Order: sequence, then C-alpha cells, then structure tokens
Amino acid sequence: MATTTQTQYSAHLYCLPITPYKEAWEIQKAKHNARVNDQTSDTLFLLQHPPTYTLGRRTKDSSRLLDEEARIKHAIPIYETERGGLITYHGPGQLVGYPIFKLRTYCTGPKQYIHMLEEVLINLLRNFGLQAERHEHCTGVWIENRKIAALGVHINRRVTMHGFSLNVANDLTAYKWITPCGIQNCIMTNMENELGNSVNLSEVMDQLPRFFENTFGLNLIRKSYQENTT
Repeated sequence: MATTTQTQYSAHLYCLPITPYKEAWEIQKAKHNARVNDQTSDTLFLLQHPPTYTLGRRTKDSSRLLDEEARIKHAIPIYETERGGLITYHGPGQLVGYPIFKLRTYCTGPKQYIHMLEEVLINLLRNFGLQAERHEHCTGVWIENRKIAALGVHINRRVTMHGFSLNVANDLTAYKWITPCGIQNCIMTNMENELGNSVNLSEVMDQLPRFFENTFGLNLIRKSYQENTT
C-alpha cells in the first residue's frame, strides 16, 4: 500500500452532473493546460457519464469490441483516448474521477501514483464493508476475482489526466460486449452486487474525497464549476 503523506496541499474539487464523455474530456484538457502553466490549482473532478466505451492507447483492434452490433443497437459512442490501459465502459451509476495533479507533488512517479489511486478506492470500499484489494500485474481494484474499479491515466508535462472508474450501482450488461481492460473472462461487479442492497452514488461521491485527502495529504476545497474558469 502507498504511504499516506502528512503534508497538506490544497486542491479544488468539482462534483459534476452526468456529463457526456467528450465534454468532460475537453474540460480535462483545458484544466490540464492551465495546470501545466500554473494558472490553476490541482483539481479533482467527480462525475458520471452516459453509456460510453473508451479505448486506451494500448488497445489493439483485436481487443476493441466483441459485439459491435450491440454497441450500435444501444447507441453507445466509442472514443480513442490518450490514457493508459485498454477498453472499458462508463455509464450512469458508475463514479468516475479525474485528478489533474502535478505528479511530483505527491509521489515519485506513475507506478506509485497508480498505487495511491488504488489505495483511495480500496479504503473507500472497506469503509462500506467490502474487502477490496489490488492484484499484482493487473491494475485496478478487485473483490476476490471480481473487478470493481478500473484505472487509466495519462501524464503529460508532469501533470496527470484521466483517472479511475468505480462501479457503484451501474448496469453491467455493456461489459459483456467487450473484453474489459483486455482481461479475458474478466468478471465485472459493482458495490450493489457485492453488498446485496442498494447503494446511493451520491453518498459514495460524498465520502470519497475524505479518502483522497488522507492518501494524498490534500485539503480538497469544493468549488462550483463554470466553463472557462480556472
């Protein structure tokens, strides 16, 4: 597990409504550019997306989609992105986090950063009574052999983009039409399935910042997002 840092830094927290992936991507890129040029603080976005497939930069044609007809029938857009990892799915009921951070403020490099993101989610899930863990050589968060959270990041000019997705109360059907994260026979799950009862995503969103603050040594300041502001 990554070591919790004691130094306190300030960062902005934006909790957005359900946001189309392309729009959120543009918001990320604008905030990333501002952070590179020291025109804004480190920032964490928390949100949901409508049904969407995204491809990481390592995705090959053979691991894109298993069922293109299903994707078209259900009108699920697909985007090729610059993040790490392979193909994944986003949809309502899934909590997505996009940290726009100066990497070296918090850790020594990408591997430690990934472990810190995993630690945030593991501790959050354990707070809900779920025995979450990481698997060596397989990025993400798991409950036994079932994957509950995916990670995929991009680091450019020492500032991070993209981030993580945590399955809370989402419909898992669309995962059947892909090879999630390129893992054959990957079993996807969510918090509701594991707990056996309904889970309020807003409650999870409210609790997650505390675990982010503990792991990264942050003071997250909640802000209202207005386009073209830093």
